Amino acid sequence: MDAAAVAELFAPVVGVRTRRMFGGLGIYSGEAMFALAFDGEIFLKTTDATRPEFIAAGSKPFRYAARSRERETGYWRLPAAAFDDEEVLRRYTGLALAAAREAALKKKRPLRRPSLRPGPRPR
Repeated sequence: MDAAAVAELFAPVVGVRTRRMFGGLGIYSGEAMFALAFDGEIFLKTTDATRPEFIAAGSKPFRYAARSRERETGYWRLPAAAFDDEEVLRRYTGLALAAAREAALKKKRPLRRPSLRPGPRPR
């Protein structure tokens, strides 16, 4: 699936931009990557909470081989029904966007470590 086809698919739901990566396309809404297109398939970002909904729809995870081992990602195949039903597409896209935003928030929150420098001295 090329960038134009990806944009056309998501047009009724959300404006997207794409970026080449991993031999496929990263699919973004704003700064959040919520999906990826690889080998003619669309995979959406999931969380532990949303994954059961993808499983119930018969979706499968994006897997790739690395160091002679298969690895599974947090991206799951867009259910087939979403290609024909805008409401289904809207539902799964919403789940993926929420997952991407949640991940972005976790990345932006640095862990607070106690300072080793003494604070200002009281006067």
